[in-house]
Amino acid sequence: MTYVKKAVLTTLCFMLLLMTATPVVTQAATTIRDVPTNSSNYKAISWAVDNELMSLNNANNFLPNEQVTDRELVLMFAKLDRNYALSYTDSVAYNFYSDFYLPFNGTHVNANRSKAVTRGQFAQIYAAFKGLDLDEPQAVQYLYSNDLSTSSSAKKTFASFNPSTKLTRGDVATFFYRAVQNGNFAVQGLKRSAAGRDNDTITLPPGFMGSNSADFEEPKDNTNDFTGPEYVNNALQSIVVEKPDLIANGVDSTLVTVSLKACNGDPIADDKSYTFRVTSSYGTIIDTSGEAVKTVQSDGSTVSAIVVAPKLTKSGRDTISFELVNNTDPAMKCLVGEKLNAEVRYSPQPELRIDYQVYDPTNTDDDNGSVTPPYVPYEKLPEFFTQNLIDVYSPIPFKYDGDKKLFSIGQQTNVTDALGNVQNVYLRYGGSDPRYPALGYENAILQFENYNISVYLFEELLNRRLDNSVTSPAKTEIMYMISEDGRPIYRVQGIDDDIASQVENINPVGAIIQLMNHMPEEKKLTLEHYDSVMKIYSIFTNLSNYDRTVLLKYQGGKLLGQVEAYKKRVEALKESADAASRPSGKDRYTKVMVTLVRPGGEPVTDYQGTVKIKYDGVEKTASFITNTSDPLNNTGSPGTAVAYFDSIIYGKSKVEATLVNPIDPRYATILKGLKDKTVMKDIFTNPYFSKNSCSLATEIAYVVDYSSSMKAVDPTNYRGKKMIEFINQLKAKNNIVIETNTKATILGEGTTDAVLKKDLYKASKDKGATDIFAGIDIALTKFSNDTKTAKAIVVVSDGKTSKSKMTKVINDAKKQGVKVYTVSMGKKSQINDATLMQLSTETGGAYYHALDNLQLHQVFQKLIDAILCKTPASSCINPDDLFEEATVSLRKGYLTMSARIDGNCPNVEKINVRYKSISGDVQFELQKRSDHVFMLTKTVQTMQDFKVNNEIEFIAYDKDGNIIAMKTVSMTN
Repeated sequence: MTYVKKAVLTTLCFMLLLMTATPVVTQAATTIRDVPTNSSNYKAISWAVDNELMSLNNANNFLPNEQVTDRELVLMFAKLDRNYALSYTDSVAYNFYSDFYLPFNGTHVNANRSKAVTRGQFAQIYAAFKGLDLDEPQAVQYLYSNDLSTSSSAKKTFASFNPSTKLTRGDVATFFYRAVQNGNFAVQGLKRSAAGRDNDTITLPPGFMGSNSADFEEPKDNTNDFTGPEYVNNALQSIVVEKPDLIANGVDSTLVTVSLKACNGDPIADDKSYTFRVTSSYGTIIDTSGEAVKTVQSDGSTVSAIVVAPKLTKSGRDTISFELVNNTDPAMKCLVGEKLNAEVRYSPQPELRIDYQVYDPTNTDDDNGSVTPPYVPYEKLPEFFTQNLIDVYSPIPFKYDGDKKLFSIGQQTNVTDALGNVQNVYLRYGGSDPRYPALGYENAILQFENYNISVYLFEELLNRRLDNSVTSPAKTEIMYMISEDGRPIYRVQGIDDDIASQVENINPVGAIIQLMNHMPEEKKLTLEHYDSVMKIYSIFTNLSNYDRTVLLKYQGGKLLGQVEAYKKRVEALKESADAASRPSGKDRYTKVMVTLVRPGGEPVTDYQGTVKIKYDGVEKTASFITNTSDPLNNTGSPGTAVAYFDSIIYGKSKVEATLVNPIDPRYATILKGLKDKTVMKDIFTNPYFSKNSCSLATEIAYVVDYSSSMKAVDPTNYRGKKMIEFINQLKAKNNIVIETNTKATILGEGTTDAVLKKDLYKASKDKGATDIFAGIDIALTKFSNDTKTAKAIVVVSDGKTSKSKMTKVINDAKKQGVKVYTVSMGKKSQINDATLMQLSTETGGAYYHALDNLQLHQVFQKLIDAILCKTPASSCINPDDLFEEATVSLRKGYLTMSARIDGNCPNVEKINVRYKSISGDVQFELQKRSDHVFMLTKTVQTMQDFKVNNEIEFIAYDKDGNIIAMKTVSMTN
């Protein structure tokens, strides 16, 4: 229904206002038998009965504890709403309020109309009725602020409101009684579906989401439920939460994956992608780069999102909702307007948080460590603006909100009020109207022309233009847009005419020149300018050969050399800063940092005590730095203990940390969970390739899958990092670098030096569907006709891809003599290896499966030898990693031993499991269930003489009885 229809309805409503009156408080005409007159809610209940909002049963009982259904609630709103003048029929009321986007559960799903409403849902509906788009916590605080609700305890918190408790007749009578007394009860509504867009207008008091005490409540159960409307069960197959219980520390995260089919139950093609809005009541949704996002794209039949836990001092539950948006496919129509929900639980816990950094002067190209920047939050959109030119007012920044920079922007635009009235007004954020405060821009996408720039350059460009403004107040125009993932884009446009005329109006060349004009001279560069210089250099590296020629002609090539010099300067500054942070007397080291974190995610900055840190067999005791010491003296930061170890283990290793007793008595209670507890962390140091043993003139294409499903197999983008090293190691004569998801994109081509100057896979993000054959198809068109160069394509993917071009691609590769080597990552259950095997086998290449980052390194090392030395490619990566899985599990009186081996490694004759027993070691030979799986089940009684709770060894033998590999595991119950 359009705003015109709403306007008509509203007009009708106002015509009937003279015939309606605000309900008044009177005594009940009849006695309410089950509500005493001295009851605290008697006045509200009697008012509800007298005004025919609610009725008594035949026995004159009100039934105050009876639950209220969604259908009953919508009719109550209609009876009280001064803007509602239609019949009191539920379908009519739902239809009326749907145009105001009130979040009733039964608006689009009839089955939900008879379901009970929770108190938290009522809070959201009432807030929306009053024109505020709020999530449950903010809606509850809104009720508190307007005296519509008191608390079940002395303190008004989210928990004391009992938001998950079903709304009762007594509750709703009290809420409405207070609401009507507060003033005009008339719908204002929302302009689009509720999504918490007005959360920042409600300030949650300290402790609102949890107490600050040392005792924390635990989740009451450990179910991992998912929900979805019953009639979309054909479409919804499953929702899997990788880690349903998270530490409420602002850091811990989990992957939530939804598996779908079409509404009629048909499979979804691998090259199909749909957009889903993902929401969380408490946590943050991020992508693999750590940036906050509001929408994610599906990859064929799956859609997934990464959830980061909030900082909480009290346990809580969260609902992660996936909602299909912008759908044009009739096959998915049943999901439109529906939310597919998964549950995640947050629990505050004390932590010994372990981070590490590795410094090796022989491997300075690598940045090994676990210290990563926090996720990048969203900037709020200027809600009423259209994607067009906007005014920016002086100064920049306009003001600050704490450390956050804000600017004031305006636009002539249409503003629609809740009743559908449209006004064309000049709206200014940061102007005189407090409803529209200044907005942040630091975490928006900032651009000059269509090139991303730093905050520093954005401010410099705007301030120079504002200085030349002839208006009062000073203002200048920029372009406002919204990115695919919902971020605001602020683009400064217009290359100066005198620059453009000298560079043939070539945008990237003009952009470099103009941006360099805003940079200080080289000797005044600081680390503050690092990001700015690298943004300019990124434009420079993507220039075509002709564009470089034009830049070379500008001022006799002076600027071209200046860009290179600036890059070297800021890189040298960064290296100097890194060097200053290294301890003297240590040429190479592994630095382990242990931070003591209180429940809720905040470091303990004044802890008096020490921690034992063990790495590579060496144990050291380190003191925690306090907030009274100097954290800038290259030793760490408050709340952190630091230890340096001389050894570096490339690949996988472990770090252990244990608090040394006695624990600081001031923190004995909140840290009791850490007493006598050893915390262990697996760490990974990226290995470097061995020196090439052969050389060969080659042309190589690199096709890397960046579809959404790759979030599950490579959340840290290790494949991108390793592929760049791989390209550098091979040093092919011609490199073709391709990223593929829904479509294929060439990131670089040419010599090794030329392509490595580009960002390549560093900024790639997992999104959309998969079509690796589109990438291979493009690659095959980029090889030369030189018969003297060996040609190969290396593909990294999970194999879940469209196969429409598969036959053509394989035939073309065979005709051109191009070998295709395919690599899959992750668990076997996460990949489709059949397609990758067929592609490599039919083109004379080889298929590899890497379980983890270390195996991916080993795969690339084998590929280097296979390509440069033309050695036969063996898909067995490393016999030491023969066991893909090895488990011993106890269930219902049976002990099951199971092993899955790497199917690419031949010569495995048998697998034994060895236990310690009272009378010596005993081995059981597993039965071979398939080429890759071995299994054996024993009753607990059979195993009673064995110490099965100790470490258990899996041993693989060849046909001659030689041990090929061993793996030690513990039993799981």
